Amino acid sequence: MEHGFDICCGVDVGKWSHHIVAIDRKTGEVLLNGKVAQSEAEMRSLFKPLCNRGETMLVVDQPGSMSALVFAVAKDMGIKLGFMTPKTMSRAIDMYGGDLKTDAHDAFVIAEVAANLPRLIKPLDEKNDDRLQLATLMSYDRELTSDATRACNRIHDLLLSVSPALELALCGKRIQSEFYLLMLTRYGGPTGLKQAGRGGVRRWIRGKKGLGKAALRKADEIFDALAKQSVKMPGSFSIEELIKMEASGLLKALRARKVVAAKRDEILKALPEAQILMSMPGTGAITCATFIAEVGDIARFENAASLASYAGLSPRVRQSGRTVHSITKPQGGNRRLKRVLILSASKSILFSEESRRYYDRKRAEGRCYNSAVTALARKRLDVMFAMLRDGRPYEKKSG
Repeated sequence: MEHGFDICCGVDVGKWSHHIVAIDRKTGEVLLNGKVAQSEAEMRSLFKPLCNRGETMLVVDQPGSMSALVFAVAKDMGIKLGFMTPKTMSRAIDMYGGDLKTDAHDAFVIAEVAANLPRLIKPLDEKNDDRLQLATLMSYDRELTSDATRACNRIHDLLLSVSPALELALCGKRIQSEFYLLMLTRYGGPTGLKQAGRGGVRRWIRGKKGLGKAALRKADEIFDALAKQSVKMPGSFSIEELIKMEASGLLKALRARKVVAAKRDEILKALPEAQILMSMPGTGAITCATFIAEVGDIARFENAASLASYAGLSPRVRQSGRTVHSITKPQGGNRRLKRVLILSASKSILFSEESRRYYDRKRAEGRCYNSAVTALARKRLDVMFAMLRDGRPYEKKSG
């Protein structure tokens, strides 16, 4: 972080109010130590005297929804923005007295670190509207994915307690089929299905718009599975009511993901950098959207190495003199970005000759699968950086 500021404001973010400590870098004087509500008027009144004293920077420990308003107000008033990573914050608190844990103390620690060790403060990337929308959509999609995964697991567990044969028929991702979820939402489980009967379910399918002959075949498979069990499990009625609720919730989550995906794709079509990134084999919409949302403007990185460090794909080297003690796998970095880059690299092995050759070469050097894929992800990240820097799509190397 650059040193061109006079006043450091450390902000301990809260849901309803923030504690702010402002320090004059030249004199070390504490200019402000108090709370401010989530109110634009209060924030402007608080920041105005500080701005009049000189260049001001505001630093938080939690850049997110709770700090959105204070960031917006500060940016509008010309105040520089920054944040401390959780790891840096934890170490700073230990250094300044780890036994004390109050909002005022945390805000003071942030302000002190910003004033005396500005290199530890990360600049806040100013995202344009498209990247802000992508970041919001991808965050919401991750929550929907987690909800869907948990719902799937709960449905499988509930089905297993009433009909293992039915659970087996709906194993894996089959449970996410819209037809099966509609069926479970309506009938619940084996008891409800048997009461309706094969004919009743087939009549329901014919009357349901969008369900065709494939749904009829699936229904027959379900009843064939139910025929393998004649005994009724205890507590079936209550369990099948829970299955209905879980299936309905999962159906809503999956439909919401489709809406989010459509909005994401619409934004990506309008972004030139998205078209450049997606020209690279193995870089789909999710990888591209996550990359743009997490990386932001590629110009803020000096080179590919600094981008790799941000993404957590740079190995740690322990060296003393001429001796290299160890080279360990990458640690830290942006976990969301790192995850999609590694997943993208692993998929590219299947249909990209260049990726496959690079992966095979790393395996021949004695690396395990995870290490080879991570190395490939780093190699691909270098290419992505060059593509965006030069504004050119992916070009396959000949030979």
